[in-house]
Amino acid sequence: MTRRPYAKILDTALKPFGFARKGLDWTRVRGDLEETVNLQPSWLGGRTVNLYVKDLETEKLFLEIFGSEGAIRMPPISARVGQLIDNRDHWWGDEPNGPERMAESTVRFGLPWFDKVRTPEEQAANWYGRYSKDTRSYYVPGMIGLALTLYRMGELAEACLVLNAPVPRTANAEGVRKIARVREWLGCAHPDAKAGSAG
Repeated sequence: MTRRPYAKILDTALKPFGFARKGLDWTRVRGDLEETVNLQPSWLGGRTVNLYVKDLETEKLFLEIFGSEGAIRMPPISARVGQLIDNRDHWWGDEPNGPERMAESTVRFGLPWFDKVRTPEEQAANWYGRYSKDTRSYYVPGMIGLALTLYRMGELAEACLVLNAPVPRTANAEGVRKIARVREWLGCAHPDAKAGSAG
């Protein structure tokens, strides 16, 4: 059986929406947001589609903080098209019309996902769980993303509150260091400062 031209058909489907191809990634920039569609092949022969989005203005802050350590990008927000179809993982193989069905699903279910979150306020709430403080875990990329987004919104005190969350015993030391670096860059008081000054 000949291999079906998944990348070619996906390219044809995405070009009218302003996506430019580089390898197995299709990217466009709208406003401050960079949106990427990624075609992921499996060694078993199937293919799936991943979606990535990031705010380029927030990434500038991230790179100002971590660029000297070799960072070249900020971790993006991601989803898979299958999750958006029916909350299941979908892999398309070499079945008849597989490339067309995958491309159609990407346009129908994937592209609208990019429209759901646009503003920093929406990013803080939907990407980073701004209003889920009771259930938010000590997830370093999300904490950094939320803090920098809040900083851009002029909410420095809230950004510092995020970065001053209690550190669990199981926290990764490198992650704790990164949180401290962002806290220092923002000029936040260390979480132990109040306790130390109370005496």
